[in-house]
Parts: sequence; structure tokens; C-alpha cells
Amino acid sequence: LRDGGCAFPDCDRPPRWCDGHHVRHWADGGDTSLANAVLLCGYHHRLVHDPAAGWTVHIAPDGRPIFRPPAWVDPDRVPRRNLFHRRL
Repeated sequence: LRDGGCAFPDCDRPPRWCDGHHVRHWADGGDTSLANAVLLCGYHHRLVHDPAAGWTVHIAPDGRPIFRPPAWVDPDRVPRRNLFHRRL
């Protein structure tokens, strides 16, 4: 309900096309909880797991996910959110 679909900026994929992603991987001590999870479609899930892609995801103080693009996309690495699902 929080993400409404893929949380990656500007992605329009619905929840049924998404999987849960651990922000801090469970193998590194991350728990399976809303505070450590985000919905991502398959494409964006692979993207955030690819170190060469350079995208990172965090849960902001307001409890919603934010994504930092790699420097080659935005030299200032300004955090981004998906606002698509908020419009519905």
C-alpha cells in the first residue's frame, strides 16, 4: 500500500508486477519489515542490485523510499522518488 507499485522514480509498474526488495540485505542483518523494504519491478530490482549501475535506495525519515542516481545520471546525486503512484 505504501509504494503503490514499483517505487523506482517514474516507473508505472503495478504491485502485481513487483517483488519486495530488502534495502539492507537480509544476509547483512537486514530484517524483513516495511522499514527495510521497497517494491520494485523486475527490471529495477536487477538495476539496484547491479553495483555498476550505481543506483542506491534508502528509506527516508518519512518512511518512504528514496533513490540516489549514479553521478553519470546526476552529478549532484539528488534523491528522487516515484510520484507516479501518488497521482492515482
